[in-house]
Amino acid sequence: MINRKISVHLQDFPDVSFIEEEKKLVSEMDLVREVCSTALSIRDNKNLRVRLPLKSLKVIGKNSSKINDFKEIIAEEVNVKNIEIAEEIEDLAELKLQINFKKIGVKYGSKVKEITNAVKIGDWKKINDKEISIAGVSLIDDEFEIKLTPKNQDDKKFVIASLPSNDCLIQIDIEVTKDLEEEGIARDIVRAIQQSRKESNLNLSDNIALKIVSTNSEITKVALKFSEYIKEQTLSTSIETYDNKELAQKSAKFFFENKIDDGDLSIGISVI
Repeated sequence: MINRKISVHLQDFPDVSFIEEEKKLVSEMDLVREVCSTALSIRDNKNLRVRLPLKSLKVIGKNSSKINDFKEIIAEEVNVKNIEIAEEIEDLAELKLQINFKKIGVKYGSKVKEITNAVKIGDWKKINDKEISIAGVSLIDDEFEIKLTPKNQDDKKFVIASLPSNDCLIQIDIEVTKDLEEEGIARDIVRAIQQSRKESNLNLSDNIALKIVSTNSEITKVALKFSEYIKEQTLSTSIETYDNKELAQKSAKFFFENKIDDGDLSIGISVI
């Protein structure tokens, strides 16, 4: 019998051996994690902040249908508008063999030259995930690596990358349109307002009136254009923009100065 008075940190782990493993679900979620991780890595490499929405992400490969039930999760995690799937991969990538020459040099000596030539002309055969046949010998384990490698691409519009499992690619549209840029700014504004609400110690249900000031006119324009979205996300009943910071501050109970990627952002809050 469990002694409930003992700290939970001192309790034994419960026996869950009777729960059957969901192998299909685990496999699907492994793919979802790889897709999200690779896409976020691309965003980081291209300096595309996560709150900036992108147009689309396509998962390509014979196993791509595994993500069908998880498109919304991926779209939210990676912040893309649309998730697509496709099976045909040959036009976008090819399997390339990489040999660990340091590993095989001592083992095969003069045979290495033949192996090198065979790699160049693609004269090799995969036996299984841990063995290939090439130039009359078998290479195993860490003596080789097979990578799914993207072919030439227009990296100003799309970025194509292979997943660690080497069975799928993702293609992400990195072109930032004016609409996407403005939506990204609106999301940055929402984040700053939510942080200001927190620092004001407001109740979660408190309605507020907002005053917004920025030396970047684009930020104030976006605040008005996306006013309904911002009000909905922040429980605001009204949004006013000001050119004069002091005037905005005088008409607000709380006032905070922030920085977002597109410039300075001052936020005045009054509780309704």
